[in-house]
Amino acid sequence: MHARMKIEHLKKILLEVGIDPARIEMYNLSAAMGPRWAEICTEFTERIRKLGPSPIWLADRRRQGNEQVGMEEI
Repeated sequence: MHARMKIEHLKKILLEVGIDPARIEMYNLSAAMGPRWAEICTEFTERIRKLGPSPIWLADRRRQGNEQVGMEEI
């Protein structure tokens, strides 16, 4: 699957630039798998929340002079 290979390559690049590759994932589902899609969305959202703010988002906030970046802003 060509798309899966691209995702795996992107995960390696993310790791090289200091971003957790767990922030990206690929799922192959059919249109009939709506309930499973909802589960995946919930699970992925929880995973991202546990990882915390994106390092890119944090760096951008700091660059803009907003040094007081807290979880309440997320």
